[in-house]
Amino acid sequence: MGKLIKAELYRTSKVNGFWVLSFFIVLFMATVPYISSEKADSAETFFAGGLSNIAVGSMLIALMASYIVGRGYHHRTCMYEVMAGNSPLRIILSKLLSIALPIALLVFVAHLIGLGIACTMSTKGIEDVLEREPLFFLVLLRYTTFGVLLTMCVKSLLGTGLTYFRLVLESIAMIVASAVTGTDLMEDALNADLVVGNTTSTILNTAFLSQQGVLLSSPMSSSVVLQVVVGFVLELLLWGGITYLVYSKRDY
Repeated sequence: MGKLIKAELYRTSKVNGFWVLSFFIVLFMATVPYISSEKADSAETFFAGGLSNIAVGSMLIALMASYIVGRGYHHRTCMYEVMAGNSPLRIILSKLLSIALPIALLVFVAHLIGLGIACTMSTKGIEDVLEREPLFFLVLLRYTTFGVLLTMCVKSLLGTGLTYFRLVLESIAMIVASAVTGTDLMEDALNADLVVGNTTSTILNTAFLSQQGVLLSSPMSSSVVLQVVVGFVLELLLWGGITYLVYSKRDY
């Protein structure tokens, strides 16, 4: 699997669009809280500002991960991985480790740099922020994992469009759920007012990729951790399982 990962990393490094998009995503995630309406002047406000814009930043990294995988199918380079006799599990893991994980780490490091800058102004709330950082990284990884696996399922650049459609569909579903329940779940999610334990809120925040409402909920509790972890595991098992079945057919 090491050779698969090295080969994928090499191909990715040769994609000019990857470096350009990476630059803008890193810049966005590290600086947007400073240019938003509520400028970051402490660790606490930086984290809140960063999460309030996670829908945009995370959509970009999901699309980038999807594009990199889809490009391999477009140029027919992915079929050689199957022809070489690699098992579906090895191929799936190599894609996740060489594409989904590095992109999530790149954005997370950019976020930490911005957080460090915020701490030079004030360390207010830093303890509360630090205990949420692992969950924040897991949310980022969930976005990139979804982008990679969905594109592997359809085996084309169409996966990038479908990834975008999924993210838009979540917003529509939130609006519909708000109309049905008579509460503004969209506004609640953006303002981190979702009530932990509320059935509708719990289902939406576990099933949906963007979980800023959960991460900003106070106080931090086992329920918050459970929703983020379960959401990631379910995403991985669902799309990983479908991708495994698709690759098992070796239909190239």
